[in-house]
Amino acid sequence: MRIEDINIKQVLTKDLQKTAEVEIKTRKGTVHSIAPLNKNGIYRIRSLPTEELTRKFLEIKRHFVNQAFNDIHELDIFLHDIDISIDFREIGGNLTFAISSAFLKAFAKWEGIRIYEYLLKKRPELPVPLCIVTDKEKTSIDFKELLLYPVQQKIFSKSIMKLVSVYNGLKFDNNLTNDKILKILAALTTKNSLEIGINLGATDIWNDRKYVYSTGESLTTQEQLGLVQDIATNYPVGYIEDPFHEDDFVLSATLKHRLPTRLVVGNELYSNNFERFKHGVELKSTSGINITPTQIGTITDVMNMVKEAKKHKIATIVSCGIDDSLISNLAVGLGFDYIKLGVDSASINRMNELIRIENKII
Repeated sequence: MRIEDINIKQVLTKDLQKTAEVEIKTRKGTVHSIAPLNKNGIYRIRSLPTEELTRKFLEIKRHFVNQAFNDIHELDIFLHDIDISIDFREIGGNLTFAISSAFLKAFAKWEGIRIYEYLLKKRPELPVPLCIVTDKEKTSIDFKELLLYPVQQKIFSKSIMKLVSVYNGLKFDNNLTNDKILKILAALTTKNSLEIGINLGATDIWNDRKYVYSTGESLTTQEQLGLVQDIATNYPVGYIEDPFHEDDFVLSATLKHRLPTRLVVGNELYSNNFERFKHGVELKSTSGINITPTQIGTITDVMNMVKEAKKHKIATIVSCGIDDSLISNLAVGLGFDYIKLGVDSASINRMNELIRIENKII
């Protein structure tokens, strides 16, 4: 595939923040991909502000114009050659993702197929939806997110319609405690064949010594372990994400050992960092990994993370904040086990795209 032109322009996110969009032109058509606005962190790839990102793009644009690439892997190797740092600090991880994902769309368009079809190596299956029904920003709970998801899934569209129906019937008082909200959700699970998921986001309440809750309660690491075990025992909770702070691989492994039938998931624990994930695999820290494609770098980097997880029989969850059908195509094309969805306009776009894909493959 030969690139006729590649450009960048400033656009807006769904939150009306300024970002950039990469545009690629080939003789088969034009595609676009938005650069995500990622937060930087000690273990994460480096993202650049929009103005600097645009400047970096103009510096490297010449490497792509009138060049031919055979597939996404060749392109992504080329991106790693341009920026040899481990965290994309030279050109920015967000620009890297925008370029890589734009090329992915261009390759699929070049071949006249959908993105998930370009990526597929086996029979397509739809991921199980993890529906965020509330979070700490909407209520007074200490948990980062509370989720519902189907115990079993045969048809994605039926799962998502049931979840949306249950969500539409929920009414949360801002003064509800953690236990009261869990009781409300627990009452819905049996009749709807659902389970509860909890993202504790424990790094947010860790003060380097204890876990500090809004009630004023401060828990040691062992007390936090006991709390999570009690919740899993007393409520139909099957999914537990980030129950401890981002560096506690050992206690996460302990919880996984004590709750072998639950899905213990690392998100901040791994921070989309391949080396941290390999460390977690060695320690058997989790039975699941939450992967955010926009925070890894290239599409090939995402594929390698998923491949490593599947190699060790670790469940894969995909989540992403971009308002784009790309995430749905990645979820199916790379064979993710679960997809985390909110109940908002961006997630509705992803839900509908997954329903369209399902209708095509059934």
